[in-house]
Amino acid sequence: MSIWRCASPAISRAASLRQGGGSLPYFLDSNVLIGYYFHVADTWGAEAADVFDDPEPNHSSTGVWVECFGDGTGGRCRTIQHVIVREFRRAVAHLKRDGSAESLLAEAEARGWRTVPLLLDVAGLFREQPGAALKTLLAVKEQYEALCRRRRSVLEDQKVLALHARTEPYREIWARFSAVIDDYDDCEVLLDAHHVAAAIDGMVLYTGDYRHIIANRDLILSATSLHDVRFLGERTGGLLPT
Repeated sequence: MSIWRCASPAISRAASLRQGGGSLPYFLDSNVLIGYYFHVADTWGAEAADVFDDPEPNHSSTGVWVECFGDGTGGRCRTIQHVIVREFRRAVAHLKRDGSAESLLAEAEARGWRTVPLLLDVAGLFREQPGAALKTLLAVKEQYEALCRRRRSVLEDQKVLALHARTEPYREIWARFSAVIDDYDDCEVLLDAHHVAAAIDGMVLYTGDYRHIIANRDLILSATSLHDVRFLGERTGGLLPT
């Protein structure tokens, strides 16, 4: 299966490239970590992996980590994981009711399931071996969960992703951001990124948040020590939202 063949080299590359360092350090917002973790089942999966696998050093904050993985409550990733597990469970139930691969894909696409890319990749195998459809689906579920666990271990490696804790409130910068950006968490992430950028030259913030962060790029660059703010959507040649 194509998604599994390319997974191991990408993970190995993420670890090996980081050993040599780079010239443009990145500060990664939560949607980059989440996109990398869930990969094919996330809107920003391809772009996030592309950023994460760059040779440049990866940085983030303990605040971003808690948003993603929680401090005992699970975080956003736990919520997304429950959604994916539920979708797989519904896919299994669909096939047990003698549903076809085509009808399963139709239902998944109509309902906007996160697992649509996985089901599309498996659809060919369904057609080749229709009698083994259920077994194949369960095998893909196990392989995907194993891939997520491996990506989580990469994220937890401080040589791959350095996490920084911030205690400074930066009240003046906060006042400038909060007057324009109506999302408390995004303001906190920007302060975290500034805190790291103040200590490490050339820091580039990568984010998938256009409305609150990219749309306020000029303000952010004028108020912080960040070298640049970049949108995940532009990473693979996508256009900015209109």
